[in-house]
Amino acid sequence: MFDLWRYGKIINNLNNKIDGSDEINFENIKKYIGENSDFVYKEILINNGIVMPVVFIDGLVNIDLFDNTVLKPLMLSDRIKNSQNETEFMQIIANSEVYHINSAVKTNIEDVINDILTGSVAIISNQEKKAALFDLKGFQVRSMSEPSNEAVIKGPKSSFIEVLRANTALVRRCIRSIDLKIESISVGNTSSIPASVIYMGSIADKNILNAVKDKIKKIECENIISIGDFEERLIDKKYSKSIFPLVSITERPDKFCSNIMEGKIGIIIDGFPTAIILPAVLNMYFQAPDDYSNNYAVATFLRIIRYICAIIALTLPAIYISVVCYHQELLNNSLALAIIKSKQQVALSSIQEILFLTLSFEVLMEAGIRMPKTIGQAVPIIGGLIIGDAAVSAKILSPLVVITAAITGITGFMIPNQEFFNAVRICRYIFIAFAIFGGFLGIAFAAVGFIYYLCSIESFEVPYFAPFVSNDGKKLLTDTFFRKPKK
Repeated sequence: MFDLWRYGKIINNLNNKIDGSDEINFENIKKYIGENSDFVYKEILINNGIVMPVVFIDGLVNIDLFDNTVLKPLMLSDRIKNSQNETEFMQIIANSEVYHINSAVKTNIEDVINDILTGSVAIISNQEKKAALFDLKGFQVRSMSEPSNEAVIKGPKSSFIEVLRANTALVRRCIRSIDLKIESISVGNTSSIPASVIYMGSIADKNILNAVKDKIKKIECENIISIGDFEERLIDKKYSKSIFPLVSITERPDKFCSNIMEGKIGIIIDGFPTAIILPAVLNMYFQAPDDYSNNYAVATFLRIIRYICAIIALTLPAIYISVVCYHQELLNNSLALAIIKSKQQVALSSIQEILFLTLSFEVLMEAGIRMPKTIGQAVPIIGGLIIGDAAVSAKILSPLVVITAAITGITGFMIPNQEFFNAVRICRYIFIAFAIFGGFLGIAFAAVGFIYYLCSIESFEVPYFAPFVSNDGKKLLTDTFFRKPKK
């Protein structure tokens, strides 16, 4: 990006090529890794003058674990003391003479360097052209905390963290089945970030599974800097410009595991505290983890309310413009007189009022997110109460417009998924634009186009409107609007 600012072009020629034909020795390892301050090169004396270099990354390796499970056994083992050369020493390592179980002897220099970069310690044999590798990861990680974006009243309070194996362990704790499959895969050309594809072997769709793994392998990028970057590269090119999310992202292990048990496929990437669920359909974005903790009647009622609120958040400003500007005959006399009275001496037109308030609401919401937590919650309150009241008192806005914008904003927050809510926010302005030029006729055209668009997109060949577009209709009422009581 800095090259784009300076020279008008991006120079993308990262030196990440490792010649697999190179021999494994200390000089070649040092050639590729370089003289970096966090790479540690040490030499240990084995026996009979045998000196072998040790390579690891400071900060990624648990030094105490290395001393107690690798170095100490090497110094105390009688077999190692009696070894005559590096060949015999590597055979002893291969036979697990040390106390650490996760060890291996490798002969490919690319595998050796990748293991070092991910937190392994390598003991290099220049004579044998091999390296003994010990997985001793020990970097600092944050503790598991309550999910920040998907809070629940009843239910588990744990969330994913940035460590891949800790996240897969959470999944294992929730799904204790031999049918649970966790396959390792790497993402990115330069960093080769470890990731895991998780699914239930007996119920997951094999065609979708193979498509997902092929898509991940075909991702060509130097690095994955955010989960959204990976999401955009994962979906089909045909739907890459869709404003609606085609995969579901969650930070809750219980939600992730429940979808895996239903036959969906999950992806967890090392370094990100969220997991990906696919294929994703419209109905998933209106379900909350609390639905399965509350009574089935309460969960059903809340789901229906969410669908209604989503429609209100999408269309209410457009309906207001249509009624006030084009279809005043729909109002009774008292309501029409109240609107006329409230708009007397107001400087802005109805269209300008709606646009001003909806855009102001977007600004206030974004400001509340970006501000520090200690004062971020006060920004929407100050903006909504003080500025809104002052605008009405100054005859800039009418009270009914303020009420309309407030209802629109509040109902939008009933959508449990933030990404789907963001898509609704964008589509709201499309409905407003059609209402400005055509009233209710324009809203009808926008609604038809909106539904047609949702019906035309797919997530890994699964219709986005499933099961509402199901041919047989058997799953239409299965965990959609209604949550049936457990038998």
